[in-house]
Amino acid sequence: MWHIARVVGRRNGRRTSGFSLIEIMIAVVIIGILVVMITPQLLRASGRAQNTACGGNVRTISAALAEYQLIHGQLPSGNSAQQIQALVSDGLLTNDALSGNYTIQDSDANNISVTCLSPGGM
Repeated sequence: MWHIARVVGRRNGRRTSGFSLIEIMIAVVIIGILVVMITPQLLRASGRAQNTACGGNVRTISAALAEYQLIHGQLPSGNSAQQIQALVSDGLLTNDALSGNYTIQDSDANNISVTCLSPGGM
């Protein structure tokens, strides 16, 4: 059986224990290197998740606009925020859609474009 034990030294007749400054500095450097290596991976994963959520919301809003057009024979009027509010009022979207920043371009009723805009660069 292996026993791992910390060697306890003696200095001036007294027992010394604990970590030396060098050992603590090495541990801090190792932790710093790990943080530097992991942080970019976490940021990329967060960006991918935001892009995926944005794409899903764009598809949901596009489908809700198409359904609104089938029900009412026209698209909701107003700017993008007012159009999304109309979709929510009609029960075609949930209030979650109001939290995003989306642009609806509907100058051509046969070619409606929904774009996700956000400060995070989605």
